[in-house]
Amino acid sequence: MDTAGPFLLPSADDALDADLREVDAAIEMVARGLAVRVRLVGLNDADTIAPIALARAQLANIDFRVDHGATTSLTIGPAV
Repeated sequence: MDTAGPFLLPSADDALDADLREVDAAIEMVARGLAVRVRLVGLNDADTIAPIALARAQLANIDFRVDHGATTSLTIGPAV
């Protein structure tokens, strides 16, 4: 009989890291001119990562906005 190994659920840190990877990708797309603006929706915890995302966008001279609606979204771009 085969035995199943432990099933590991993603931790909160993994979810936040995934959100920040999305932010980094959006910043890179705008910085390289592949996009003028990128809106990130459906993030795990946009409000928690917003300050870090803002700092990263500012370092790249890219505009950043938090939009509160039915869900919180982050808008990266355009380049400043």
